[in-house]
Parts: sequence; structure tokens; C-alpha cells
Amino acid sequence: MKTPICPAATQWIILVLAALLPVSHTAYAAALDDIRLDVSHDSCEGFSDRGVIVYATNLNSNQSIDANFKYDSVPTQQHFILFDAALNPMTDRFPKYRPRRLAPREVAKIGCTFTYRASPQAPGPLPVPIVIDKQSASYVEPGSPETPPQDARSFAAFYLQGGINECGPGAKPPGLFYLVNLHPYARLSATMNLFDDRGVRVGSLTPALSPLSVTRVACSNGPSKPGPIIGAALEITAGLPMPLSTPPPQTSPQTPEHREAPADAPVEAPLALGTNFAAQNVCAGSVVPGWIKIDDAWNPSVCGNPTIVTYNVWTIEQLTGQPVGAVIHACKAAVPTGWAIVGALWNPTVCGHPTSNQLNVMVIKRLN
Repeated sequence: MKTPICPAATQWIILVLAALLPVSHTAYAAALDDIRLDVSHDSCEGFSDRGVIVYATNLNSNQSIDANFKYDSVPTQQHFILFDAALNPMTDRFPKYRPRRLAPREVAKIGCTFTYRASPQAPGPLPVPIVIDKQSASYVEPGSPETPPQDARSFAAFYLQGGINECGPGAKPPGLFYLVNLHPYARLSATMNLFDDRGVRVGSLTPALSPLSVTRVACSNGPSKPGPIIGAALEITAGLPMPLSTPPPQTSPQTPEHREAPADAPVEAPLALGTNFAAQNVCAGSVVPGWIKIDDAWNPSVCGNPTIVTYNVWTIEQLTGQPVGAVIHACKAAVPTGWAIVGALWNPTVCGHPTSNQLNVMVIKRLN
């Protein structure tokens, strides 16, 4: 039998909760204000002179803070085709979010201003600028448990760079596999086997990657093909105490500064800074001028309520306002005016989800 709560007690509970809510909100805001981000001039390991390290500082001298950071691409909300640790196709989407606990006055690395993905044209890779910002923060209560260990394999992924002459045709799409560390601030060590055309193990690799970096693995076809990741580990570098004399606070990191690329590097398109590009879900067939389909999905609760697998929901991206040189992975269709196809690939997780090897995704670039 439940004990009834008298009206007076109920009113008291409501008053207590009402009093706590503003305090909680204020505490969260104060914790966020106690986190400072700085874009340094320190080069990211494994990035030559392109990427620089972003640091987070806990300015509070007494309390640890659990902070959550947002990592977005430039232009924002880009997505890329990758293969997971088991070599299954996946879609890698920005923005991403990653937590980190900071001790009082700790200065810690939280990311790099660049990462890499497959380029529409060989030799690649495609540099992807990254902007890091604060998302949320809270003070750590005494006795709070540490963050559970992260699954290292979930941060190991591959991308397939097509157009490599030394990689011949075969059962898989031709190209060169690169291993990617998706973690923004932890080193990744991995173990994987290499196989011949008959599936016989012919060797192994044990690459170690700095945060957000990539390393060449092997061709997708031929006598020494990569197998799934069979072991992985993450190593997070501890932060350092904040110096007694610190530089003046900076604003949240902005788009990485321009640096001259090597003479043999592929030409990169200029980026529209501070521009947000929209994507939205619509019922299938609802693309309007100035937008393009980039994905599809089955949702039995909307758009006709199909009871069997029917890709009745489309994801579309806005073309209007994209800068000259912008690159978009879109579902194969008529090429919009002012754009040109610069690549094509098979991704069974999007755009009709074909199970056989067919080029269902086109890579288009804005020309004017």
C-alpha cells in the first residue's frame, strides 16, 4: 500500500526543486566558463606542418570538471564513407562529441585542427579542417567514479583511396586502404593480419597512430590484403599543471590558420568561413531546386508508413551558398548546374543500399 503524500509535503518538494534548478543551471554555466580553449602553434604528431594542437585548460584551482567537446568539420556537418574495424562499410558524420575530465588547473590536449579522409581523386588524402568548441561541462562531485574505459576498436576505421595505380582490380573495389584513428586526443595501437587471395594469413601489422591521423596499410586486392582489427588499445596522455603565468584567454578555436602546402600536394578549394550548410530529412521524392539527395532510410512511422523495407525518407543537403570548390558526396543522379563529377564509389549503407558492387554515390565539386 502506497503512503499518500499530503498537499503540504508536495508543495515543499516543488519549492525545493524550484530552488535547486537555478543553482544547477548556474553551476553548469560556471563550469563551462572555467574551461578555456587555446589553439596553439604546436604541430600535431603525424601531420607535418598542417595541423596544430588545441588545448583545454581547467581554470578552477579546486574542482575537477567533466567537459564535453564538440568536433565539427569545415564546412560543417560533412560525412564520409569509412569501413569499421571489421571492414564493414559505415558512414562517418560530423559533428562529433567527446568527453574529458580535467583536474584543477590541468592543461590537456583535446584535438588537432585537421584530420584526413579519402580524396575524390588520387593520390590523396583529403585534408579535413576541424573546429573544436565547448559543448557542456559540470563540476565533479567528490567520490564520482572515473569515466568507463573506451572501446578502442570503435575508434579504428579504414578509408579506401581509389585511383592508386599500384593497386589492381579484384573482388573488392580497387584502391589503397588507410587506417584512421578517430579519437581526437588518444593514441591508437592496433593489431591486424594480412591475407592472400586464398584467405591464408601471410603477415601482420601493428600500427600506432597519433590522434586523428592515418597510416597506409595495404591494397584492397592482391597477395597481401588487410584483415579486420583483432586487437586495439588507446593511450591518453595526461595533462600538465597550468603555469603560474598564463597567456590571456582566447576565444573558442576558429578555423585553422592557412599554411602553405607542399609543392606536390593536391590543390585545395578555398573554404567559406563561418558559413553553415543545411541538411534535412524529407519524404522520398521531395527534393526541391537548390538541394540534393545525400542519403535515404526506411521509417515505417512516416511518409506513407510502409510496413516493408522501403527507403521512404531522404536526407537532402542544400547546394545554395556552397563555396566554389566545395565537394559533396551525393546519391547518383543528374549533376546540378555548376557542379561536376570528380569521383564515384559504392557505399551499401546509403543511397538505395545496394548489396552488390555498384557506384551508387557520386562525388561532385562546385565549379562556379
